[in-house]
Amino acid sequence: MKEKSQIIRVYLVYVGVLLFAVAIFSRILYLQLWSDVELKEEVEQSTIKLKEIVAPRGNIFADNDQKTALALSVPRYDIRMDLVTVDSVLFEENVLALADSLSDLFGGVPMEWEQGLRVARAEGDMYYSIKNNCTHIQLQRLETFPILEQGQFRGGYIKIPKTIRVTPFKQLASRTIGYYRPATEVSKAYAVGLEGAYNKYLQGVDGELLMERIGGLGDDAWKPIPSEMNHEPIPGKDVYTTIDVNIQDVAHSALMKQMIEQNAQKGCAVLMEVETGYIKAIANLSKDTVNGGFKESFNHAVGMASEPGSTSKLASLMVALDDEVIRITDSIDMPGKYCFYGTCLHDSRPGGYGKNTIQYAFEVSSNVISKIINDNYATQPQMFVDGLKEIGIHKPLGLDIAGEGKPVIKDASDETFSGISLPWMAIGYEVLQTPLQTLALYNAVANNGMMVKPQFVKEIRMGNEVVEEFPPVVLNPMVCKVTTLLDLQKLLKGVVERGTAKNIKARGFEIAGKTGTAKIAEKGGYSDKYQASFVGYFPADAPKYSCVVVIQGPTKQIYGSAVSGTVFKEIADKVYASGLENTRADMGEQLAVSAYPYSKNGDRNELKKVFSKMGVPVKDNSSNANYVATITGDNNVELSPKQFADDQVPSVIGMGLIDAMFVLESRGLSVQVNGSGIVKNQSINPGTKLVKGQLIELDLI
Repeated sequence: MKEKSQIIRVYLVYVGVLLFAVAIFSRILYLQLWSDVELKEEVEQSTIKLKEIVAPRGNIFADNDQKTALALSVPRYDIRMDLVTVDSVLFEENVLALADSLSDLFGGVPMEWEQGLRVARAEGDMYYSIKNNCTHIQLQRLETFPILEQGQFRGGYIKIPKTIRVTPFKQLASRTIGYYRPATEVSKAYAVGLEGAYNKYLQGVDGELLMERIGGLGDDAWKPIPSEMNHEPIPGKDVYTTIDVNIQDVAHSALMKQMIEQNAQKGCAVLMEVETGYIKAIANLSKDTVNGGFKESFNHAVGMASEPGSTSKLASLMVALDDEVIRITDSIDMPGKYCFYGTCLHDSRPGGYGKNTIQYAFEVSSNVISKIINDNYATQPQMFVDGLKEIGIHKPLGLDIAGEGKPVIKDASDETFSGISLPWMAIGYEVLQTPLQTLALYNAVANNGMMVKPQFVKEIRMGNEVVEEFPPVVLNPMVCKVTTLLDLQKLLKGVVERGTAKNIKARGFEIAGKTGTAKIAEKGGYSDKYQASFVGYFPADAPKYSCVVVIQGPTKQIYGSAVSGTVFKEIADKVYASGLENTRADMGEQLAVSAYPYSKNGDRNELKKVFSKMGVPVKDNSSNANYVATITGDNNVELSPKQFADDQVPSVIGMGLIDAMFVLESRGLSVQVNGSGIVKNQSINPGTKLVKGQLIELDLI
């Protein structure tokens, strides 16, 4: 009996253990297969979690000695207040003073601020909105206000940091600067211009911040919690471009003026450094059919592949001269009409140009060049096509910016190649080139035959450390024979001296280039609209810059010399006359004489940090002011306070752009920038009564 009782107990224990094991296994199975949704809901309902803090993007700078920003990340802050946290005595004793301070900083009536705070407190508001998008200067003042100065736990102060992207020069080169939008659940990523092309450098490493949900206010109401788990985001690297804002402003203004004058549809202008291929200016304008005027909505220079017209005659003669089937001194009859299989081409001058040399034919842009090419290659058209391909104009340039238009140089075996294809290709029809691809060829002629890749960026930096450099890239070391090159340079000079572009002849230096006028293809045929082009380089005998201007749909004139050539001339005149390179060299020599470096006015702590690392003695007479003026002496750099009255327009003369924008925006002013470097003049005199929302223009040098 006793043994039987023991056996029963053993069985009971066994069954109990078995049931317990089954229960555990079932729970594990449930958690693995069926509870995902519930667990996710529990996580979502959690009141405390680590939330991602997006890292500030790196800045994009222009190409000059001063840090002129084309796009920069500016810190902004959303300010909230947990009014439940604030002690009632503290609140009652300071609410009036807080309302006065908020009114002084952000505007509005103090009584309305007070009423809003009291109502929110009575309703138990733990996430009361004080102000969104506060600047750093405003934040510094806010943190000294009554109640808020007590911090998060006594004063209910909630600060939500973020960054916004600012383009100080607004429309200037805006399409080339571009933007980057990451992919979402409903859309793909958008990578436009430099922002998109160099996103891997510009984007930083996101941080994390422990935050607590504010109950009853939805998923957007979170406040930070101090924690060792918090870690700051790491900002992205800075991109230093090749663009010179002074030249960019010249190109943009010259193009805009002509677009308005001609009431054109679209246009672009690009200035490139001959030896390096670095783009110094790029302007793209399209007619704004909604709001009127013109805007940068598409990068025509990069993406607009079209039939270039007469600017292609350079490549045609390059092939023929290299093949030694012609000489520029050969005589040719130009009757003004050239027919191929029943289809005729005409010169712009009725009756043609009579008998003269091939050089003269090029200078006046006669379409007899179609006959020259057809006479020499009709029996072997692929030989001409191969010659074009040896130059390299059938390949994309491989630009870092997305959206490059695809060039088209079709083979003789192409099903669309007909009897008229060869003569048409000779004068820029039945081929496609973008303005930048055309510029690359002309730049090669200026660069002693070497074709280089157009580039927009010189280097990537992390602070002052150079992370990556982008030296010139050679696409074709020699596009033609030396003898051919010399002939082509002579032809391009002749166009401006005696030919179709003599109206843009400059004083003090020579221009070399070629005009182009072509009908625009539409819906399988040609419209009544024209594309007018001018592409060339200057100074002609020692080329420094090459430039292309393309304007589509002009309504007053159609020829490249009158429409685009005038834009080219204005750019060339101003760039040549400005002596930018000499000015900078002189400035460098002057600064080198000083024992200690010249510096801009700006943030006191940042300046002291830089001077400390450079070993520069500092005499600090600033009384701990946030912003200081600097005076470089023989023995040190002296700091003195820059005081800004709250109700007056401050002086930002001598500051860098970023500091100047901080100071002016914090007072509610709208800033427009002209030039680069440090602030030389401001349109509203310092000490003038402050009017929030007023536009202030800054001239920088």
